Amino acid sequence: MKYSYLLIFLLFFSVSCSDGDTDIAGFEFEETVNVCKSDVYTLYRLGNNGHREALIVTLTDKEIKQSEDPVLPVNVSLNSVYSVTDRVFDKEVTSSYFCSVIPPAEPKVVKDWRGVSGKILIKNEAVYNEDQTEIIAYKHKIVLNDVVLESGSETLIFNDTYLFGVFETVVIPEVGP
Repeated sequence: MKYSYLLIFLLFFSVSCSDGDTDIAGFEFEETVNVCKSDVYTLYRLGNNGHREALIVTLTDKEIKQSEDPVLPVNVSLNSVYSVTDRVFDKEVTSSYFCSVIPPAEPKVVKDWRGVSGKILIKNEAVYNEDQTEIIAYKHKIVLNDVVLESGSETLIFNDTYLFGVFETVVIPEVGP
């Protein structure tokens, strides 16, 4: 009888195990915020799953600025320049996917979660040189607040606040006449 239970137990687990080939969002990302700048800022963090997932945020110069003036939160929606997207790819994705004008055909997107509501909060902070006399860069902190992502009939929710990440832009010194 013991062997029957053992056989049923082993059969159950051998049938229920996954082959590891999944297309769901893992939400485990590398700490680095990568940046591509064209007419908008495309900010992305790559997944820890062999770079087969990316969390992407788009913002404009109005939010990512070299000033400590307060920035109002922006609303996430499907029809806005302010977007949050989580994409799962069939293989590793590189910066050329995000930084080219027309994204390459490969890798293919197998799951595309689009932000439909929520807010993106931005804080810009000056970074000074060693003497604290000159601003040399600006640190930009991006936080997602109550962002809802949808893919078909499925929904993912970033409850409360989620620190997307922090990155810097370097101040280019003005050249005199």
